[in-house]
Amino acid sequence: MTLLVVPQPPIITKLAFRFRLTDQEYVSILSAAKTDVEVQAWLETFNMITRINLSDARTKSGLDKLVEKEILTEQRVNEILNAEVLPDERF
Repeated sequence: MTLLVVPQPPIITKLAFRFRLTDQEYVSILSAAKTDVEVQAWLETFNMITRINLSDARTKSGLDKLVEKEILTEQRVNEILNAEVLPDERF
């Protein structure tokens, strides 16, 4: 008998997502949120949610906004979204 292994969706805790960012990236987001309402909106949304679905288009769209604001690079967004989800990151 063969067991079917169903892959788990890439959903991680908010804390795990935070630590996918470097300290400098996170500080840049906090700093930009003080003067840029779009970054502030991203940060407020981040603070409202409890889990991050890395494959959700809204997650990618939000990170793309941070690329537009030159806080993150497209390469970093790809690294953040596509890194292996570790057991201790899972929601």
